[in-house]
Amino acid sequence: MGGRGTPVQVSSRMARGCVILFLVPFAAVGTFCAVKAVRLANAGVWPDAVFLGIGALTFGGVGFGGLVGMRVAYRRMKEAESLQASHPTEPWLWRRDWASGRIEDSTQDTLLGAWIFATFWNLVSLPGGYVGARAALYEGKPAGLVALLFPAVGIWLLARAVQATMRKHKYGISRLDLSTVPGAIGHSLAGTIRAPVGLQPAEGFQVSLTCIRRVTTRSGKSSSTSERILWQEERRIGGEQSRDYSGMKTIIPISFQLPADVEASDPTNPNNGVVWRLQVSARVPGVDYDSTFEVPIFRTSSSEQPSSSPDAVSSRVSPDPAAYRQPADSRIAVTTNRRGTEILFPAARNQGAAVGMTLFLVIWGAALGLQLYLKAPLVFPIVTGGFGILIAIFALDLWFKVSRVTVDSGTVTVATGYLEPGRERRLKAAEVADVVTAIGMQAGNTVYYDVVIRRKDGKKTTAGRSVRDKREAEWLAATIKKALGI
Repeated sequence: MGGRGTPVQVSSRMARGCVILFLVPFAAVGTFCAVKAVRLANAGVWPDAVFLGIGALTFGGVGFGGLVGMRVAYRRMKEAESLQASHPTEPWLWRRDWASGRIEDSTQDTLLGAWIFATFWNLVSLPGGYVGARAALYEGKPAGLVALLFPAVGIWLLARAVQATMRKHKYGISRLDLSTVPGAIGHSLAGTIRAPVGLQPAEGFQVSLTCIRRVTTRSGKSSSTSERILWQEERRIGGEQSRDYSGMKTIIPISFQLPADVEASDPTNPNNGVVWRLQVSARVPGVDYDSTFEVPIFRTSSSEQPSSSPDAVSSRVSPDPAAYRQPADSRIAVTTNRRGTEILFPAARNQGAAVGMTLFLVIWGAALGLQLYLKAPLVFPIVTGGFGILIAIFALDLWFKVSRVTVDSGTVTVATGYLEPGRERRLKAAEVADVVTAIGMQAGNTVYYDVVIRRKDGKKTTAGRSVRDKREAEWLAATIKKALGI
């Protein structure tokens, strides 16, 4: 009867035991450093006391913080296992907030994570920055100043944590009340966000629904998590203020049509799963409003039936090139001349992304310089330098890459180059199967779309890259198709 569950239970217990064995030495070292720091402080030996105090916070934070976190995670795991046993074929009922359709935003978790990461980063980087600065000032080694970049990043992380604290104090915790539980693929996700404050942003609320594949890879005792956006829809909507017994509130209605070919939420695999996030933000005086919710999107029995929602019909129709108007800040130029319809994707059209990539390149170069200064094993600067070359290429593309697409009823010509369009690639209309949009570059939670020409032989040609606005990218694709007559 219980034979099948026994190996899993044993494996789970062994895993917890291994984690405890890993964390206990950190807690012990942290305790030892704390006791020594107190004794040295009482003796008036402040430099050594401060150094050991930092060690106590670092090791003790990892040890005791990890043990507490493991305890909380264990309780959540047991609760999730109970819900899974009760609803084996309905994964949207495995979380109590999903099942109830009342989901609180991630403000509390984000705030806690921001302070933990900022504190740990600063405790680790400050000693290295001190050693580097001392080498530069007293030992005549100016390259040691490179080590100060890491405490500088720590200051930025602390500023982010303070900002998160101010946001929590100003806006509290928002709640999403779902009217569709779950959001059914091929149909819609709808509900109402209730912010516990009165908000009247001049530009309305920016709301986005994003499908993300989250992958965690492990190497030895370390792990890293990467997120790739698979699908995203954005809208700008208004909100309404209301008052109840607890005070002013802002009501923000949301509704998104879900395509039939997107992936469902996957709560079963924490190392390689799909999550759906709903984010709502607004620019207001002081700290901006920003709330994020993890929402349940699944394939249900209704997913096989066509949707009757008006949004579903409109989402399957390409935007009318004659009726659409480009965003005011768009630098992409669309003109008609004797050659036909011409679309120019100019250089530096996404300056924010270009600046961000350049700053990242500078930090990466500083890391390479520090490795060379510390005479790290040759393999490390070689690998770091190799990735640095790729980052430099991305930065150059964002600053200087240009594309020009010329279309008439018979051909489409694509020319790309740096600063000026270069060699042309020509396709006949009879070779083109479709012109579509696809997610290209991703910067954090922001995605940029490529306009892609699908050929009948199965190959693809990218007509233009890095279009920030999804509607504009779809309009550009529709414009090319209309000019080609397909």
